[in-house]
Amino acid sequence: MSTDVPWQHVHFTGIGGVGMSGLAHILLDWQVEVSGTDVADSATLQHLSVRGATVSVPHDADAVDGADLLVHSSAVQPDNAELIRAHELGIRTIRRGAFLADVTSRYPKVVAVAGSHGKTTTAAMLAHVLQLAGFDPGFLVGGEILGQLRPARAGLGDILVTEVDESDGTQALVRSSHAVVLNVDDDHCWSLGGVDALERCFIEFARRGDQLFAWDCPALHELLGDHPCVQFVNESASPAGMRLRVPGVYYRLNAAMVCSVAARLGVPSSVSAEALASFQGVGRRLTRHIESPDGRSVLVEDYAHHPTELSCTLRSLRDTYPGHALSVVFQPHRFERIKRYAGAFGDALGAADDVTVVSPFAAWCDDSELADPREVAEAVRGGAHFSGGSLADMVESVWERVMKADRRHVLAVIGAGDVTRAVPLFRDRIVNACLERFLEALRYALPHVRADRLSAWAGLTTLGVGEGHPLVVRPTTNEGLRSVLRFSHEWSMPVRVLGRGSNLVGTDRPDLCLWLRFEQGEYQSISRGSSGASLGAGVTLSRGLEQLGNSGDIPAGLMPLACIPGTVGGAVRVNAGADGVCIGEHVLSVRGLGVDGQAWERSGAAVSWGYRCTDIPADVVLTEVVLRRGSDDSGTCRKRLNEAREARCRRQPVGRSAGSVFRNPPGNSAGQLIEMAGCKGLRVGGCQVSEKHANWFLADKGASESDVIELLLRVQREVFRRSVVVLAPEVEFAGDEAGRVVRQTAWLREECQGELIDEKE
Repeated sequence: MSTDVPWQHVHFTGIGGVGMSGLAHILLDWQVEVSGTDVADSATLQHLSVRGATVSVPHDADAVDGADLLVHSSAVQPDNAELIRAHELGIRTIRRGAFLADVTSRYPKVVAVAGSHGKTTTAAMLAHVLQLAGFDPGFLVGGEILGQLRPARAGLGDILVTEVDESDGTQALVRSSHAVVLNVDDDHCWSLGGVDALERCFIEFARRGDQLFAWDCPALHELLGDHPCVQFVNESASPAGMRLRVPGVYYRLNAAMVCSVAARLGVPSSVSAEALASFQGVGRRLTRHIESPDGRSVLVEDYAHHPTELSCTLRSLRDTYPGHALSVVFQPHRFERIKRYAGAFGDALGAADDVTVVSPFAAWCDDSELADPREVAEAVRGGAHFSGGSLADMVESVWERVMKADRRHVLAVIGAGDVTRAVPLFRDRIVNACLERFLEALRYALPHVRADRLSAWAGLTTLGVGEGHPLVVRPTTNEGLRSVLRFSHEWSMPVRVLGRGSNLVGTDRPDLCLWLRFEQGEYQSISRGSSGASLGAGVTLSRGLEQLGNSGDIPAGLMPLACIPGTVGGAVRVNAGADGVCIGEHVLSVRGLGVDGQAWERSGAAVSWGYRCTDIPADVVLTEVVLRRGSDDSGTCRKRLNEAREARCRRQPVGRSAGSVFRNPPGNSAGQLIEMAGCKGLRVGGCQVSEKHANWFLADKGASESDVIELLLRVQREVFRRSVVVLAPEVEFAGDEAGRVVRQTAWLREECQGELIDEKE
């Protein structure tokens, strides 16, 4: 890792952009002090904050103080307060692209990937291949790399893989050992002074590369053929039998280029092929957000914002989803592109069955007088719809017009701007439709099984949060449960157990899942045998343990667990504990059903009982638990229960809560760490850290899912700053927002280099 850098403190104006944040990550790897501002908070800013950067919102002139260099994007205007303050203080300022050229100069080998299209994917692919080939490359990619924690890394300091940008001409500043040119289209020519100037920019970039890899096509032969060390690459560079997880013709072309460059760097083609087979892709590049279990509805997002890209995207969707109708929501990116490409956009969009064009994303440019976005819709063969209103109104219109139809359908949301905000709106519509179709089919096939979506999450969990209405099924017998599981398995519908909802954060959005609740029948039974007591998985700990304790059928040491507001099945699943006792210590055997309806059974001695976890397979639904008999009399059991209840009242707050939010790290108390971090009483919206027990969150009646999760993330970050301990959540989440918690936990663990982890792992 390089330490030969001339900066002590670098400030980024607009640090939330993917290119800017990537450079900031590399500097943090080099132990350079980093600060930055942006117009709005984001996960990107939170990640940088976790890593030690000083970030703030919005832009603020005072944030520049102390820096010896200010980096800004080309979009930042000269009247920006931070630029003005930097000039007043004599702080050097530099554009992002020029700073990238400075950073690249500190690596012996630089692979710089240029091109009007595909450079983000190609750079990400190459970084992935080099990593799996045993290198530790630096990389800087202008997008989210799926499967990577961040879009940039300094690496060991020998190789840097980076994409370079032609939009402001700064790619011509980068010297490289391996220059890559994928293609040259007339995109961005308006910002460089015309097509000739754009081509000169690529020629200069290529000239500054020791070796040049260019795609084998007439245009690049003519433009770059006189380079003294050029290799023209075509599809034949791909290893025989190469398989990719990501669809699309241009992914295959990019992979061929990656294999050529990797071979020059010493990676055998067989290694490249194996690595590419595991490459997950880049965010907003043919990203599949949801596919209904029956395959009828698919929601895809893509970043295409040039006619060439758009044509490739639509062709890939046709190839990947044959037999599906194709609807497209397309947002032009900048009025300048509408002026130049309205007709070409229309030609490309003609490949779809239904097209909606929405108002352009101006990319912070005031150029709306250049073109009328309706020109794009008018140019579509067969006609298209134009939406100049809100995204919500557009979603409603598209849904009513095309997505409610009873047919297999792909909906593609395409564009590089804020049209991405329509994706969750479409996603929720698709999920609701899937749930209703499944519920109707389930009721028809299994009329005696109770199933509905009547209750909101707020009424199904002890935390009382969540406006979404889950699909809840309430079987009463193992035979009924077996039928439900087999039916769900045939539909590929995920299944989870709800229990009492005492350790669960509900969601405000529909979730594509079937939730089981054992409220009656076999799952509420309690019986006694010669060796143990059998309890149905739906029996609450309070009822089951108190009833058995009153008859002296269980050890008195189990009685503190009766204070936990959960079910026996849920307690066994996570090896619930209280006052030093865990339920796993007293389990004689446990039974259940697999997702395919097959019976499953294991002795308690054969289960691996960990701290708040077991090795019971996740796809097994527990139905019955047998606890060992005890030798204590009923009076001893009642005394122990009363003591546990009194202690619980002293320690734990009263209110709407999910219980302990975080697991206790080895040798530490999560509650004490949270209190030491000054988080007692901390509030986000309708959710607050308890003043009585810091590891409990209390939710007001109007609290939302996002309130709970944002509070959890803030507490996790503050504890890490104060104690350098990563708190792992003990609560579970019903919705997709859990991904935010998973990502931040991974970020924090990366900072600890894997040394501080919870006992579960």
